[in-house]
Amino acid sequence: MQAPRPAPPSARFIPAVQTVTERSGVTVEVRDQHQTIFWAVVRTAALQVVTQRCGFLPVHESGHKLGVLMAHLDKAIRAVRCNAAESVYCDNVLLNGQVRLPEALAQLGFEVSVQFRPPAGARAAMALLQERIEDFYCELTITTDASRSWHSPLMGHGWVLDYGRGSVPMINAFAAGGKEILQGELNSIYYALLDASRYRDDLFAGKVSFFIRSDSLLAINLLNNPKGHTSIRSEEVKPIVHKIHDLLSRSEVKYGWVKSHSGDPMNELADRLALVARRCSAANISSGERQRLLLQIADEGVDVGKTLPLRMGRVFQVH
Repeated sequence: MQAPRPAPPSARFIPAVQTVTERSGVTVEVRDQHQTIFWAVVRTAALQVVTQRCGFLPVHESGHKLGVLMAHLDKAIRAVRCNAAESVYCDNVLLNGQVRLPEALAQLGFEVSVQFRPPAGARAAMALLQERIEDFYCELTITTDASRSWHSPLMGHGWVLDYGRGSVPMINAFAAGGKEILQGELNSIYYALLDASRYRDDLFAGKVSFFIRSDSLLAINLLNNPKGHTSIRSEEVKPIVHKIHDLLSRSEVKYGWVKSHSGDPMNELADRLALVARRCSAANISSGERQRLLLQIADEGVDVGKTLPLRMGRVFQVH
């Protein structure tokens, strides 16, 4: 007796990988970076990117339970999707420690899918987000100051790192030995640059332009034209100028002088930070207490017509 031959299936089986790859819908990507929330919304049809939106919002402007952020996402999703039934895909991320993204989108009335995001949508959203972040952090303003002790060879250094556009500036301070105030003012700029580089690996690769502000006119003139100041023969000063120029050799840089104690909020802030650093070091105050004082300054914010929040950087040391 001959065994029956199996009949071919009436429907072709589609591999799971192909099913996921050809999935369509709206992909939402959100990232919190340095107290600024970046978002991207991308609609894909199989492997094709159809349309996309992106934006950013400082955390302090995102509203109660991120209501303002969710309003931006709601508008963007409705703008890109093809119909009200189209699925919305996102990771199960907790935003700002208080809102689950899938739950928040579901409350807006969207059909949020728990399946794997469409690969084309995920790739496009992440690429768009990274491009938006790099564009956002392309201009860095650094305001610095130094505080000298008349009783010991000790110098306090304070600085503010500000990318603008409503982002939250970062503050930090450090104390070190120093013989003259010009040396201290230049070191404050150098330390600020080193501090900023800890948060972006390619900071000095030419992608970021710098605006460096100091209330030391001599330091600014020296950095603008080191060869024109042959009268400065300090062996402590020349190497610092060289190190600053070396770090910024591939970048667009502007140096600006700000008159001290003239009401410039960032200069006043840098002056306060330098003073705190020097006094803490002179009094042998513990690093924990020093960080507490810096955190207190950050919590107070800075008055730039309105109170702008600040964030405190990681503990800074020169190795």
